[in-house]
Amino acid sequence: MILIQSEQDILHTIRNRQSARAFSSEPVSHEAITRILEAGRHAPSGANQQPWHFVVITDPVPKREIRVACERVEARLHGFPPEPLGNWMKEHSITQEKAFLEDAPVLIAAFFDPKAPYAIPSVWLAIGFILLQTEKEGLSSLPYTPAGAELNAILSVPEALRLAAVLPIGKGIPGKPQPRKPLTAIASLHSFGTPFDRTSTP
Repeated sequence: MILIQSEQDILHTIRNRQSARAFSSEPVSHEAITRILEAGRHAPSGANQQPWHFVVITDPVPKREIRVACERVEARLHGFPPEPLGNWMKEHSITQEKAFLEDAPVLIAAFFDPKAPYAIPSVWLAIGFILLQTEKEGLSSLPYTPAGAELNAILSVPEALRLAAVLPIGKGIPGKPQPRKPLTAIASLHSFGTPFDRTSTP
């Protein structure tokens, strides 16, 4: 029998999680990374195919190579950013420089098998579990998606697998909390446009 955890254990963790783009050099224990990977391993997946593979990187040499590869594709994005993304990046001082890829003590590169059923939603469920366990460990991360970055060769990953995200893991330097839309703006009751809120009767 699995006991239901309290709101303090689950919703509190979710509400506290913030993405970090700056990290201290404080090391992350092997035990913490193991628990973080275990969280991803237990995520649900389409047809239970578990189409993910996670590469843990702590060596500064491949971390540097990953940063160079990612900044190369970021230069193209930042040269001609689509709107409203361009304005958002400018307002939040997001540039093509990705120092966190070297500064974070640990990187987890999340790959997936695109031939597996429901592969993309499955790997992102696993990434979500990883992000929550990272917060539970008192650490921070960022679901960084360097579209087009060629990391397979750097990490000796088979070409058949595709990169979903790179997750820096470490003691994050807190940024400004980001606002969340109210529940009534993102949920409806019975039909679209009838807001769901805490006083709604199902």
